[in-house]
Amino acid sequence: MMRYFIHARYIMSATNEQYYGDINRAQKAIKSVFQSFFGTVATASIVLVGSSAMFNVVGRKYVSMDKKRNGQKCELCVGMRYVECGTCKGYGACEWQPINGALMERVCLCPTCSGTKMQKCIRCIGVGFL
Repeated sequence: MMRYFIHARYIMSATNEQYYGDINRAQKAIKSVFQSFFGTVATASIVLVGSSAMFNVVGRKYVSMDKKRNGQKCELCVGMRYVECGTCKGYGACEWQPINGALMERVCLCPTCSGTKMQKCIRCIGVGFL
């Protein structure tokens, strides 16, 4: 014998099945079609974004390997990828004097290389090959 609990919106049996009294079969069918469609679209978009990101990484790696294999070394950095900083001339700091004729010399960290005395090669963009 099944017991039914009557509620304002739905009738629930003792087996926890829900019977919606105010939604007919057409609305249920439309709801299931929309759920399956949007689930498929979401899954396809996730797969598409993931595969495009993977191909982007693989493509970049292939291009860099091809440049190393077939390309010429950069003459400016001689394949080392870094050159002496042009702002501080390899000193690591720049003289900065806000006042003319000041008694004290002020030295601040180079804004280009942050004190490393090296910067990426401008010609090969830090790759080492052309």
